[in-house]
Amino acid sequence: MYLPLGTFTPDVNIALVSASRNCFPRELSEKRTEKLLSASQKLGMSLFVPEGDCRIIETKEHALKAARQIQAAGCDATVLFLGNFSPEIEDAFFVKQLGGPVAVIAAAEESASSLVADRGDALCGMLSAILAIKKRNLLKNVFIPRGAVVMADEGAQAIEHFFRIMKVVKGIRNATLGLFGPRPRDFETCNYNLASLAFLGVEIEELGFFDLANSARSSMAEDDLTEIIASMKSDISSIPSDDFAKRLAAYEKAVITFRDDLRLSGMTTQCWTEQEEVLKHVPCYINARMAARGFPIACENDAHSLAAELLGQYATDQSVTILDLNHSIPADLDADLADYPLQDVVGLFHCGNTDPRRLKDPSMKYQLIMNRLMEPEGEPDITRGTIEGQIAASPITVLQVHGIGDALQAYIMEGEFLDLDPKTFGCTGTAYIPGFRRFYRHVLLGRFHHHAALAFAHCGDILYDALKLLGVETIFTPLTEKPLYPGENPFVDIY
Repeated sequence: MYLPLGTFTPDVNIALVSASRNCFPRELSEKRTEKLLSASQKLGMSLFVPEGDCRIIETKEHALKAARQIQAAGCDATVLFLGNFSPEIEDAFFVKQLGGPVAVIAAAEESASSLVADRGDALCGMLSAILAIKKRNLLKNVFIPRGAVVMADEGAQAIEHFFRIMKVVKGIRNATLGLFGPRPRDFETCNYNLASLAFLGVEIEELGFFDLANSARSSMAEDDLTEIIASMKSDISSIPSDDFAKRLAAYEKAVITFRDDLRLSGMTTQCWTEQEEVLKHVPCYINARMAARGFPIACENDAHSLAAELLGQYATDQSVTILDLNHSIPADLDADLADYPLQDVVGLFHCGNTDPRRLKDPSMKYQLIMNRLMEPEGEPDITRGTIEGQIAASPITVLQVHGIGDALQAYIMEGEFLDLDPKTFGCTGTAYIPGFRRFYRHVLLGRFHHHAALAFAHCGDILYDALKLLGVETIFTPLTEKPLYPGENPFVDIY
């Protein structure tokens, strides 16, 4: 899978198969299946349904034939719908033969008048089916929606949720990460190990920053960069000079060349301070331009944050960014802060790698911290290239993954950027994240580094279920007011 620039998520194909126990009317499952298909079509979903008698599984032969048709059709996942009690042995056999992700839902009883002739007992059958699947160690491939026993409209909403989960799962399992390192010395905690990343199913291309630098130098000397320069100037008017624009354009050309040659989904770069010394600019604006086109670039060779960015992008079908969980907010920043618990308000910052469309009045500037280090006197030159401005008000989901041995742990937080002037430099926003102070103290400290991926929508429900389906067992979330069952998705129901 290789997404063109301007594409944020992969397409997914999902199949629907129903089941019927031999002592229940097959017609009951067929009738309920048609209602579910009709409700799904109203939500814009087209589901693949196996042809012939195996569209309703009653026997192992049906299960095998259905699995083979679904595989031949290239479906990414399947919904197993228990139209009545269903045969648990055949249900589990089907899941085993299919091998891929399966969502299991069961039909609710439609009316009091149907509780004699047309009672399906799928609530009971779901217990048997899921236990049979678990006995065969297949539950890791199964998604059970929040509402497991559903009417047709509820079932269609659950399938729509499953579609969104599968965009994340398919996207990350088919992603290739380009890592242009090494990690800068001052960012030790942005380390990664390949085993933890491979846990997600991603492919890795590890290269040196010199590979990227050599390609940029070649582009500067040999390529016609006028089209890229014109595109950059149409995006933002504050590029300081044609010479500097050419430096940036040569770097973008190098990024796109590696992207296309290695079929990358996103990449990391070293930056601090090699990029400035060798290529004579900071990479922020080009990183921002690429993120805006569906190709996120994480700073400081932070591979875990890149993976988290891609997860957020696939969950929202929008551009994402990487920011620092950066600074506390003083009470006198703005009078409107009185409406929020100040301990749960945090400044999120980075040098300027966020999609400019997310900023209020973005402008190109220089990296102030790096300028102090590298160009303390005179006009800024090689530390130029950031995009600065206030990140506009919006809902947000903040997420991160981090290696624990050869597996991963993750966190997810939801909140919002407030429409407040951050009164500081950089690409910066003031975020309200309910429960942040306690979560920071009791979960983040000692487990996660300071970078975080950020999606500009509430997608915690999708990410939580997708990470579970990907096998991530430890997912931290801020405590809510209600007690949760172990492993229960804490985010707002969408169906």
